[in-house]
Amino acid sequence: MALGPRFKVPKLEASSFKGWAFVLVAGTVLAVVALVFRGTGTTGETGCVMEVQGSAPLDVYRSASTQFEPVDTLRAGQLVDAERGVIENGFRKLVGDNRWAVNERLAATAGSTC
Repeated sequence: MALGPRFKVPKLEASSFKGWAFVLVAGTVLAVVALVFRGTGTTGETGCVMEVQGSAPLDVYRSASTQFEPVDTLRAGQLVDAERGVIENGFRKLVGDNRWAVNERLAATAGSTC
């Protein structure tokens, strides 16, 4: 007794790729791909990649001080590009406009020259 296929894959035609159905399917596929293959968020452009240490999130400030509200938050274990050797008041300069984080919560990754 041979069993046939239990479901049929619809034939893909040009009309399948129109309208909101396509937008929904494409969006879902792209979201899954982004979650599975998400990057580290680093480019390595400075040669200094740091990893956030500890279990708590790390706040990023717009200056080397906690005087202002945080502009971003990094999660534990997250990798981030930093400027080489730029440390001020215990804060390390991260790549980007006015991005500073507490240096003692950051550790250079293997192969980085910080």
